[in-house]
Amino acid sequence: MAEGVTYTVDHGLAQYALRRVIQIPPLLLGISILSFAIFYLSPVDPVIAYLGLTTVQKMSPEDLAKVEEQLGLGQPVHIRYMLWLEKIVHGDWGYSHIKKRPVLEAILERFPATILLTITGYGLSAIISIFLGLVSASKAGSKLDRVLNGINYLIYSIPTFLVALVAMFLFSLWLGWLPSSRMVSVDTPTTTWPLILDVARHLILPATVLALSHMAVFYAYIRSSVLEVLKENYILTARAKGLEERSVIIRHAFRNALLPFITQVGILIPFLIGGSVVVESVFAWPGIGLLAYEAALRADYMLLMGLTLFSSVLVIFGNLAADIAYAIVDPRIKYS
Repeated sequence: MAEGVTYTVDHGLAQYALRRVIQIPPLLLGISILSFAIFYLSPVDPVIAYLGLTTVQKMSPEDLAKVEEQLGLGQPVHIRYMLWLEKIVHGDWGYSHIKKRPVLEAILERFPATILLTITGYGLSAIISIFLGLVSASKAGSKLDRVLNGINYLIYSIPTFLVALVAMFLFSLWLGWLPSSRMVSVDTPTTTWPLILDVARHLILPATVLALSHMAVFYAYIRSSVLEVLKENYILTARAKGLEERSVIIRHAFRNALLPFITQVGILIPFLIGGSVVVESVFAWPGIGLLAYEAALRADYMLLMGLTLFSSVLVIFGNLAADIAYAIVDPRIKYS
């Protein structure tokens, strides 16, 4: 019987995941239409957005006409969209005039740096938040709980850029313990372990600031979830059996308290780019957050459209992964 139940749940989850995957192409199609519409309605000349103002100013009228013909600017807007979409499908996401290279190549080059920063920052934030949330919930109403809540509100109220600047001034300029910017030193080490240690030193400040920027939200979710779970009947039963409070919280309350937290992590996937823009910009961390800032600052619409599509893919698959993780953690959830 147990084997049959397990098979049914897994089969239902697989069907649900398949349905979600089938929904991805229409979602991406809608996002591509919206991205192209924003680009089409923008006041920036498409040729300038494609090549950059400096390049366009040096071109002859004949060369400009060839570029316009290549971009299909004489075609109706729906034809232009179809031509652009066809190129996207075949891997041609346009050309970035600020990076002087294909858009997709520029994004993929920067993506590993953002992954390293966000995984480290969010992972550190989650670990600290879970620990403090469990401690606070287990001591609800105590002096320790009030102190932790006060610190949490303080962290939440301080802008990320201010935390970044203070951290840079304190630990880089004043104490001189850590590098203030970049991902590696100017004299980049050539061997493996010195390079890893150099990257790790540069990672400490931006990852810590990124962790603090989300720790308040994670902490609040964990604390409130644990407090709700502690009111359940099975928790009261466990306490009535004489189990230690630590065992009740860790073995019985913690798993169910993770469910809203998993959902929250899935919702935060869109901030993979947006949430890292400030931190990457302040610390000159060479990720896609900094790339998006540079593209917006210099009106590189091709690069901005590529980043929009790329981040949309991350959001869709991130939410799918969060839903699947939710079902795995909570066996009561059944998809059919």
